Amino acid sequence: MNSLEPSHLPQAFILVLFAVALSYFYNLRAERDLLESSIRTTVQLLLVGYFLQFVLKVQSFAFLVLILFLMSIFGSITAVERLKLQGSFGKLFLKSYIALVVPSSFVFVLLYLMGYVRKDPVSMITLWGLVLGNSLSNVSLTFERMRSEAFNRIREIEAKVALGAPLKKAMEEVIQNAIRVSMMPKYNMLRSAGLVHIPGVAVGMIVAGADPISAMVFQVVVMFVLLSVSFFTSFLTVLLTYSFALRQL
Repeated sequence: MNSLEPSHLPQAFILVLFAVALSYFYNLRAERDLLESSIRTTVQLLLVGYFLQFVLKVQSFAFLVLILFLMSIFGSITAVERLKLQGSFGKLFLKSYIALVVPSSFVFVLLYLMGYVRKDPVSMITLWGLVLGNSLSNVSLTFERMRSEAFNRIREIEAKVALGAPLKKAMEEVIQNAIRVSMMPKYNMLRSAGLVHIPGVAVGMIVAGADPISAMVFQVVVMFVLLSVSFFTSFLTVLLTYSFALRQL
């Protein structure tokens, strides 16, 4: 595969412009989101690329820990911002941080001890970003679904509590549905892997020249990681926020 440079990006951006033109022509009002998200990801990923070049030269454990911590902070901020809850950022930020970081740290350390993570900063930052980013949507999806389910079934929940049921028990079906819905994208991803699409990690390894079987085995490991971390994150989210979600109605 030929080496790609930032100068090649305008050619790929033509595809986004086609989508923008389609949105404009049919008055779908998606132009701003298409352009903003495309420009933002371009800037962010290029900055990460230059930053990883810098990290390779530094080789400092303290610096590595600081980077992983900052990634976790920004991840938690993003998860809370997606919910668009006015006046509740501070209350939800810590819960979001715990729900994101605790499962991700557990799986990350486990993978390190099993030898799947190389002892270099770039590998650690890359894998941490993969695990953390995958869990990000589960926090917002789980909480939003739980809040909407609780709103639709508020009378039922109040009746159960009035009859003496603990709040968590009264919201049991709400919690089950919230976790089920938040996990659906991951279930679909695993069910379609190999049949509908070849996941990105395997594609990258194969393009880089790795043995296809080795690439697929590593991809399966990654899929197991993403599935388990997503479930742990959804579970912690409902555990930490089910009463808070009810107060937001």
